[in-house]
Amino acid sequence: MRVLVVGAGIGGLAVANGLVEQGHDVQVFEHAEALRDGGAAVTVWSNGTAALRDLGVSLDGVGRELHSLRSVTESGRLLWEADLDAVTERLGSPTVEIPRRTLIARLAEALPAEVLHFGRRCTGVTEFEDGVVVRFDDGTVATGDLVIGADGQRSAVRRSVLGGPPAKLTGWASWQGLTRSDLPIAHGSRTLNIAGRNGHAGLIPAGDGLLHWWFDMPWREGDPELSVADLRAAFRGWPEPVEELLSSVTDDDLGFFPHIRHQVPRVWGGPRSTLLGDAVHAMPPAVAQAANQTLEDAWLLSLLLPNIAGVSADPEPMLRTYEQERRPRAVKVSRTAALTSAQRSTPLQRLGRFPKWVATRSQVVSLRSGSNVLQALAPQVKVA
Repeated sequence: MRVLVVGAGIGGLAVANGLVEQGHDVQVFEHAEALRDGGAAVTVWSNGTAALRDLGVSLDGVGRELHSLRSVTESGRLLWEADLDAVTERLGSPTVEIPRRTLIARLAEALPAEVLHFGRRCTGVTEFEDGVVVRFDDGTVATGDLVIGADGQRSAVRRSVLGGPPAKLTGWASWQGLTRSDLPIAHGSRTLNIAGRNGHAGLIPAGDGLLHWWFDMPWREGDPELSVADLRAAFRGWPEPVEELLSSVTDDDLGFFPHIRHQVPRVWGGPRSTLLGDAVHAMPPAVAQAANQTLEDAWLLSLLLPNIAGVSADPEPMLRTYEQERRPRAVKVSRTAALTSAQRSTPLQRLGRFPKWVATRSQVVSLRSGSNVLQALAPQVKVA
């Protein structure tokens, strides 16, 4: 099949890798003039690295493999510590913190050069009985057998095929960065989360002396964006090494990201369209699962869309199966993220169980281990 993917972020590139491997003619269209390598770092949990492994993308030699998570209160009292090695053993893949630009590069370099098209902003999608047309703002069009909207929280594909409201602000925001650091935590393998009554902070090593750090606080539309000086005042007296970190960074290091959440629809597309990632289930970053759920989307969609030329001209049954399988998982994780984002201090005390929660609910592992289930979903799929 000729598959049109709108968006060259993590989800679009991941699903393109899986579909190219299946033998499809894949074309990825990105509105930017080059790969978007902004942002700080991504925590790729074991469910995400398992999905990447099956998509043929290795994280060997990049980022930092994590072995434990530690959470304390703003007074320094221990809330919990979680062992990630047990999760790695159970799922067969590690948790890795990786700069977003590095992950994007890894995903892109695995694709044939002719797959990627830049400077093509989608303005609409029209589906026909025998194909689909994607329109771009430069007046050009692309035709194919189906389209996948991987174009983020403001998805043009979602607006065109589903309509409905955009993602909503949750009332919180993150100020974050990725900087080189001499702090010991930047050279270890443990992340530190600090929960306070009015905010939250996190520090996590990302490899090569890079430290991913973030500060979450209540924020509503119209409120000013904070500066590093504002963060120093708000987080004064917090446990080490918060103050030392904030003394070493500048406003140029600071990225601002309001938290949002989508209403996840029951159906994600039309007869020749579907969505993945933030285009369909954008969620707050509180449990670091947005990218991982996107990777699970890409993994399952790739498996359920084998090259069906000569088998079936109608992709809709497999598109709807993908959505029915993924929606309950995505909704559950989104709810957990929203609860944790809105009520920092109490849910973070329970979040120590989250690694185990991920391990028992990874769709990659559960479907792979129950290969008969996967075969029932898509009889043409060969389970490794």
